[in-house]
Amino acid sequence: MPRGKSTPQSGLYRDLSLIRRRWWVFIPFLLLGVVLAFSFGRVAGDANATASMQMETQIPAVFSGGDRGFRIFEAQAMTGDERFKALVREKLGDPNFDYSRYSIALSPISVADGVSRGVLALSVTDVDKANAERYRDAFVAAFTEAYTQPDGLFRLRFLESQEKVARNAEKNFQEAAAALRVEAAKRGVPVDEILRSRQYVNGGLPQELNRTEADAQFELSQVTAALAGNPSGAAASAILGTPVSDAQARAVLTERQATLQAAIDGIRKQRLAISDISIEDSAFLYLIDDLRSQTVIKDQAFNYLNNARATIANAQTTVDTSVSFSGGVAGTGMGRVAVAIAVTLVFGLISIYLLEWLLQIRENAPAGDPAR
Repeated sequence: MPRGKSTPQSGLYRDLSLIRRRWWVFIPFLLLGVVLAFSFGRVAGDANATASMQMETQIPAVFSGGDRGFRIFEAQAMTGDERFKALVREKLGDPNFDYSRYSIALSPISVADGVSRGVLALSVTDVDKANAERYRDAFVAAFTEAYTQPDGLFRLRFLESQEKVARNAEKNFQEAAAALRVEAAKRGVPVDEILRSRQYVNGGLPQELNRTEADAQFELSQVTAALAGNPSGAAASAILGTPVSDAQARAVLTERQATLQAAIDGIRKQRLAISDISIEDSAFLYLIDDLRSQTVIKDQAFNYLNNARATIANAQTTVDTSVSFSGGVAGTGMGRVAVAIAVTLVFGLISIYLLEWLLQIRENAPAGDPAR
């Protein structure tokens, strides 16, 4: 024998020789292995592809509560939007994909004005591991795009919600104003001025009337003080701003006193006409109070809307994703090959050695032995 070759008595040589002689025993077990590989893939369970997405939203400047509707809770709510589902199906290239196969859960970490953090956990199962991972990756790609892009669905939904509130506030205001205009016209009351009060709007006719009355009251007090004595022409001229003789002083001041008092009474009457206290009709006063409140709500709604526009322009949204999978290994191509090979080798070798052992027993049995 050449050097380095195994001798015929070598155990390894005998085993290899035996396998070469009995190789055909592997054939039925190879077929059995293929059958078991596909069967075991179904029995072993589906592949579960998971993703953990750590989200963070930061807004450099926002007034208290101004980012409500733009936090991680709304990011989770976005996953139920039909537009987001369509985006996932687009990433998959399958418009008929059953979106309900996804399992989505949010775990908040911290939420405050201007900052919110949380973890969105995703899982999806499939018999085929590659498909499960493809479904997961499509969701992650769609979510990252919608959550982080300046024109993404996350920002769009926030702006849409604020625009909806503002439109509803404007609609309610116009309806309340229309109802009040009809009733005010019946009473001859100026709607624009009756709505003005120091509680809601500074300025307007009530404030002008107050200022005018104050000026009239000041001049009336001067005239009354002058009439209390023996008024001279010079004193009357100083008060009235026109030349007055001594003989005309008292008469002119008395006439001016009556004019000022009549003016003050008229101012008070005019102011009273546009004051809530003069309105005895409770239904009409209800319309006034309703419109005043709708005015405040409308202003606040548009303030929130414009704050939302500034928020989405300055917000920083980031996603840090980690992916994994579990189960379903036997359902993969490599898993099926491994199962088939294992079944073929294990059961084939057992059968070869068992067959060889039985043949040796038969050959070594004495003459006349039933084993022969």
